[in-house]
Amino acid sequence: MSKKLLFVGLSIAALALFGLVRTEKGGKLDLQAKGDSFFEGLKIVNRKNGTTDWVILAKRADMTRDGKEALLTGVEMKLENQGMTVKAEKGLYNMETRQISVEGVLQASNDNYVLTTSQVRIDGGKGNFDTAGDVRIEGRKFELEGKGMQAENNNHKVRILKDVKATFNR
Repeated sequence: MSKKLLFVGLSIAALALFGLVRTEKGGKLDLQAKGDSFFEGLKIVNRKNGTTDWVILAKRADMTRDGKEALLTGVEMKLENQGMTVKAEKGLYNMETRQISVEGVLQASNDNYVLTTSQVRIDGGKGNFDTAGDVRIEGRKFELEGKGMQAENNNHKVRILKDVKATFNR
């Protein structure tokens, strides 16, 4: 009788231990499934007609729960065809529309000038930049300041919307 009681007791203890371990694993997996995911060292490459159009590099990307957007930190975007590099501290990238919205200071540069602004929306598919914030463009022989900007990189057009001040140096 004592052997049967010992066997039943060990069986109950084993089931209880198995249930406890299973509950802990289930709880941990459930927490990870409900939490946001992130990547370190993210690289997104967009190609058109077999050539690289632009590349986004980020030190960290925190994914939203639905996986459609990524909050980027330490952002660097290289627009290959335009020879331009865009740097920002933070950005929000939409995976479906391929648009990135940047908050904080943004600096875009190429061989001819450096553009500094904040709160920019970049449409990577169209190559457009839009901002309502202050804009400063410094080139080798000029400086330009204003408020608000619309830039069409593919057409090489930039419009400063208001309060424009320009200085040209010889």
